[in-house]
Amino acid sequence: MKKLKTIIIAVLGIFIITCSSYMVFAQKVSPRAVNYGFQDVYNLKEPSVLYFYSDDCKYCIEFMPKFDKISEQYKAQYHFVKFDVDSPKNEKLCSKFRIQTIPAVFIYEPRDKVVHPVHPYYLSSENLFKGVLDTYLNERSGQNK
Repeated sequence: MKKLKTIIIAVLGIFIITCSSYMVFAQKVSPRAVNYGFQDVYNLKEPSVLYFYSDDCKYCIEFMPKFDKISEQYKAQYHFVKFDVDSPKNEKLCSKFRIQTIPAVFIYEPRDKVVHPVHPYYLSSENLFKGVLDTYLNERSGQNK
């Protein structure tokens, strides 16, 4: 009987530890990740960076802090928007953009209503991603002349 009690306590302990670990690691990637509609950025004057992510995606979790940091640094030049691919209200948008892998990042140009995909390689480091944003701004300013 004493052995059975010990086994039950051990199983309950493992269960509690497993549940508490899940609660810590299953948190949302970013509490600031608000789902905006694409219409919110459609008529802006500055380009927008559209980020499609999922809270269940390891690479999205790794990229989110970089995205948040860069969005603060480039907020004067770009409008940054996050879209949770698991949200039912983003289903049509994900279909429109043909989202098949995540994270997925696009630069939306409001002047000509064109979307430019950012290759996943450029999401692997903060400097590579900044390079893409800087290059796009340089090309954009060259078109204005």
